Amino acid sequence: MKAVILGAGRIGRGFVTQLLTLNNVDITYFDASDAMVEQMNQIGHYTIHVLGHSDLDLEVDHVKAYPTSDIDQLAACWKESDFIFTACGGKNMPSVGKTIGQAFKKLVTIGGVHLSNIITCENWIDPAKDLEEAILSCLDEKEAKLFKENVGVGESVILCTGTGAPDPSKVINPIDTWVQNFKYLPIDKDAIKTEIPNWEYIEFVDNFGHLLTQKLYTNNTSCGSVAYLGHLKGLTYMAEAANDVEIEPIMDEIYNEINQALIQGMGIDAESQYAFSKRAKAKYTDRDIVDKLTRIARDPLRKLRPEDRLIGPSNIALSIGVKPTAIALATAAALFYDEPDDESAMKLQQMRKEHGVEYILQNVCQLKPEEELYQMILSSIDELRAKGWLKE
Repeated sequence: MKAVILGAGRIGRGFVTQLLTLNNVDITYFDASDAMVEQMNQIGHYTIHVLGHSDLDLEVDHVKAYPTSDIDQLAACWKESDFIFTACGGKNMPSVGKTIGQAFKKLVTIGGVHLSNIITCENWIDPAKDLEEAILSCLDEKEAKLFKENVGVGESVILCTGTGAPDPSKVINPIDTWVQNFKYLPIDKDAIKTEIPNWEYIEFVDNFGHLLTQKLYTNNTSCGSVAYLGHLKGLTYMAEAANDVEIEPIMDEIYNEINQALIQGMGIDAESQYAFSKRAKAKYTDRDIVDKLTRIARDPLRKLRPEDRLIGPSNIALSIGVKPTAIALATAAALFYDEPDDESAMKLQQMRKEHGVEYILQNVCQLKPEEELYQMILSSIDELRAKGWLKE
């Protein structure tokens, strides 16, 4: 079987490649970076390193890569493939969708339309919806009908971390990548148009439903919270912060608040949710995974939106009478995230200095002053000052 991976970053050429290679799938890569494409083709091979388990490292050979802008080549590869996986970043789904839409138009002209599937591998809310809307916007009525009949667009949930090299000074091959020792990828079974492949480590899940939201509000909420609190304390790495004697109890309370919100507020199975949060904590406290807080905390303006990982689960918790005290504390820390190399953080800092945190709560988080969460976050800022974590 053949597959196309759009996005040759840590998840695309790391985690997704690892699982597909272990299932003997022939992969062709497309990436927006001409430099990455050139490197991949020149070197032609790389290693997927499994953090803390070098005996599980995987060699990837015969690498083929093309620029995403090469629509003709994308169409030609699609003609031979049953699956396309996107790992381009959720915010890029509209532009990626337009690229795929143009490739589908070409596919129609070369007579290459067949049953196939496009699977998003993004940490994002409704990435498949954003992607499909962008694809269909490029197609006329006849092409759109052909697309809907022949192409399934579905989501997966990425539970594995891809990181940079633990020791960059020892890197020999610049396209090597590092992944957590976690081989499992759930995919929405209902979206699949082809026969379901009998793949190891990849599960096509019935009733996919809230799984992506469950992941976002368990994994992303907890690791984002720890990242903002850790950064405020001057820490550098995720495992360092998650094991911190002051932060770990807060993380445990965050999982408690999340569990109540998702089980009672969204009807998620209790056993499933407890296992989800237990697995998440084990991941973030694992010292084999060297992951910088700045990577996890980046783009705070997006993460402070009302439907995202901080405000979203907090509102669900409040709707069932649970006070999200720990998540509110992390949200307060996020308001003061000031990493100089993060454009979003710099905009947030400027916004805070010019207008105050109340402006951010109202215009970014979409909270009203009379709402309980609004007041909880303001109180949490005072708590951070009392702890000595917040100096301003």
